[in-house]
Formats: sequence, structure tokens, C-alpha cells
Amino acid sequence: MLNVEQQIISLLSEPLKNEGFDLIEVNIGQFKAQKTIQLYIDSPSGVKIDDCANANQVIKKIFLKFNQQFKDYVLEVSSPGIFRKLKTPDHFKSSIGKRIKVQLQNKFEGLLTVIGDLKKCDGETICILPDTKDSDIVIPYSQITRANLEPLLKF
Repeated sequence: MLNVEQQIISLLSEPLKNEGFDLIEVNIGQFKAQKTIQLYIDSPSGVKIDDCANANQVIKKIFLKFNQQFKDYVLEVSSPGIFRKLKTPDHFKSSIGKRIKVQLQNKFEGLLTVIGDLKKCDGETICILPDTKDSDIVIPYSQITRANLEPLLKF
């Protein structure tokens, strides 16, 4: 049986894709007595406030069909931000050429955290050029506990 997050992903991914958005992440939470569904969307051109409002309307129409299941939740739609999480091979593939941060289960080539440029990826591994090394390293997805974009910010 699918958990609530997985149900929402399977329910909303295709309709949001039809609107030009990728569903990046779903979080179910509760603050005091209020249950929330937080959805993070992205698109090749980024996400603006109007995009979140449009996606919210699409999602609400879909949730109305399942009103007993989702009626007690507050819906929040947002951009994943500049430090967006990378969870799936598709997330990594869309981030090739960008700077990322990867946290590992165990030390890999002496590193527990790797920050550097993502060079390539496939269904099993990522190839990254760490800031601290002169050559690429290949990391299996199975070793990654957390990953996100890690842009250099200039002030």
C-alpha cells in the first residue's frame, strides 16, 4: 500500500507535468492542530509566485475528487529554492554541470561530504569533480544519504 506522499506523487505528477511543472518533493506535516501538504515544484524556467498559484488551482481541482482523504489538510505550493534537494536520477540528470553537495553514508575516497561540479550520472552512479580534488569521483546512489544544489553565492 502506498503512503500518503507516494499517493500524492502518483496523483499529481502527470497533471503538473502537463502544466509545465515537475513535482520535486512532497512533505506531509502537522503544526499544532493543522495538517499540511507541502508540494515543491520546479520548471526549466524556474518558479514564480504566479506559477505556485496556478499549480495550487490545478491541485485543488484534483483534490476535490478525493475530498474525504485530503479535506483536513492545508495545501502549500512552493519552489524548492536555490539549494533544492536532489533525490532521483532525473533530479541529478537535470543538474549536470551544476555545483552540488552530497552527504554519504560512509567515507568515500576519504570524504563524507562531497561538494563540487556534477559531471554526469546514470541510473546507478553520479560523477562529480570535488572542489577539494583534481579528478572526478564516481559515487553510487546507494551511498548517498542526502544531496542538494550548492551554488556559489556572490555578495
